[in-house]
Amino acid sequence: MALYGVGCRVVDSDAHASSEDLPASRRSGVSADVVRSYRYQLTLGEDVIDTATWAGSVPQVNGIAPRVRVGRAKWFNLLWLLPIGFLLLIIAIAVAKGLRGDAFMQRFIRRYPGTDLASPPAGTVGFPAWVDVQHFFNLFFMIFIIRAGIQILSDHPRLYWTRHSTPGRDWFRIRRPVPEDPLWTAKQDSISLPGQVGLPGLRHSIGLARWWHLGVDALWLLNGVVFYVLLFATGRWQRLVPTSWNVFPDSLSTLVQYLSLNCRPTTAGWPTTAFSSSRTSSPSSSPPRWR
Repeated sequence: MALYGVGCRVVDSDAHASSEDLPASRRSGVSADVVRSYRYQLTLGEDVIDTATWAGSVPQVNGIAPRVRVGRAKWFNLLWLLPIGFLLLIIAIAVAKGLRGDAFMQRFIRRYPGTDLASPPAGTVGFPAWVDVQHFFNLFFMIFIIRAGIQILSDHPRLYWTRHSTPGRDWFRIRRPVPEDPLWTAKQDSISLPGQVGLPGLRHSIGLARWWHLGVDALWLLNGVVFYVLLFATGRWQRLVPTSWNVFPDSLSTLVQYLSLNCRPTTAGWPTTAFSSSRTSSPSSSPPRWR
C-alpha cells in the first residue's frame, strides 16, 4: 500500500481518491529535447568502485594500535600484552618444571593423572566426520564475522560506557583523539582498513559490513544449533560434560603437565586431558615421559 503526502494530508493510493484529494497537474517547462540530452549524458554503472571518491572523497586515514583508557588521561597500548604474555608464559613454564620435580606434585599427578577413570561411552572413541565438518564451518564463519565486526568498529573507532558518545569519554579507541574542530563529523572519524582485514574493506561502509556481520551470524548460530543437537543425540556430550568433581584436580594436573612440556602420552598419540577417553596407565605407575 503506497502512501503519498499531499500538503499536510496522507492519501491512501489503494483507496478511491476524489479529484479534490489529488494535486493539480502542472505543465512541464522542460522540453523533450532537453530530456533526451540528459539521457545521452547518462553512463552505465561499473562493477568496480573508485576508492578515492567513495564516501564523499574523504581522505584515507589509518588507525592506531588499540588503546584502553587507564585513569582519566592515560592510555595503555594493548600491543604491550604480546611481550608481557610471552614473558608470563616463560615464567609459568619455569614454575611448572620446578613443580614437576617436587615429591608432592609427583604424588598429586599420579593420583590425578588428568584422565577419566571410567571407560569411554560406547561408540564415542575418536571424532566423527560431522564434528570435523562443523568445526571447519565454525572457523569459516568466524572469519567473516570478525572481519565485518572490525569494519563496523572502524566506522566509529571508539567504545563508550554510555550511549552518548561524548568526545573524550571513550574507554577504548583505535583512532587518535577527537580534534577540537567543532565541525568534526563521524565520517571524518572513520578509519581505513586493508582489504585483507576489513569486510568489505572500504572506509565508511558500515551498511555493507553490518549486512555481512548479521547475515553470517545467522549461519554461525544455525551451525551451533545443529552441533548441539547432534552432540546430545549421539551421546557424545559425555565426553564434554564432567561427571565427577575430580575434574578440578585433574584439570590442574593437566595444566602443570602441559606447562612443564612433559605430557602423558596416549595410544592415539595425543596428550590426555581431564575430558579425554579412559586412562592408559594405572594410578600407581609413574607418568611416562616424552622421548
